[in-house]
Amino acid sequence: MTFSPEIALLLAGVGLMAGIAAGFVGIGGGVVMVPVLLELLRAWGVPADSLVQTAMGTSLAVATFSVASSAWRHHRQGQVVWSLVPYIVPGSIVGGWLAAQLAVRIDGRWLQVGLALVLLYGAVKMLRDRERPDRLLRQARWYVWSLVGFGVGMFAGLSGLAGGNVLVPALAFVAHVPTRKLAGTSSGVVMFTSLAAAIGYLMGQPVTPLAPGFVGYVFLPAALCLAVTAIPGAQLGAWLNKRTGTTVYRRVFGVLLLIVVVRLLTTL
Repeated sequence: MTFSPEIALLLAGVGLMAGIAAGFVGIGGGVVMVPVLLELLRAWGVPADSLVQTAMGTSLAVATFSVASSAWRHHRQGQVVWSLVPYIVPGSIVGGWLAAQLAVRIDGRWLQVGLALVLLYGAVKMLRDRERPDRLLRQARWYVWSLVGFGVGMFAGLSGLAGGNVLVPALAFVAHVPTRKLAGTSSGVVMFTSLAAAIGYLMGQPVTPLAPGFVGYVFLPAALCLAVTAIPGAQLGAWLNKRTGTTVYRRVFGVLLLIVVVRLLTTL
């Protein structure tokens, strides 16, 4: 299969959906991008020893820009608790970079299974959780947030997702961040997490040399097509986050996650 205009258009559509997810929920959009990239990269003949890692690296490269776009919009809407961000970011940067170095040394099938299990957990949370009334912001010691950040970074680097799937629940349960500020605060952190993990994948050296267009484990043409629409999509998602309730979206997104989980497990 060649990189045709039809494929570029498909990626642009996927990027738009990923960007909306990034802006609305604060999770980076990898849940949409990684499964599609796995299918396309497999069809393009990417070697099995680099397939999953390349999908993850490309997704994280795009998430860096889409989540930054989301964070900017949420900031303008007053939906980011910036006081928490400096405590979480350093650990997440270290964890993201280290996890990327580890991921390129792990059998891609295990990463795919791990990703499916994480998404299954996210789907259950999406479908079961209920809206909670806002509570007073709770303080936590700096080392607690450092550990949270490191865990978010490790998750991002090993899954290809930006880390919001882990950070959003942590913000809600540890710090009692108001529901309306969860996506924005998550975006303010995971844009740095995504960047660190993406750099780790860019610096990686695939065992089997890849075709032109690949830098490390990132396929630049696909990343560009995704980013073109993911960046404005994130703006739209953040706008929708402020103006709509999240209940219906959480249910729809939870079902989407379940579909992705089934697809990941049936393509091992």
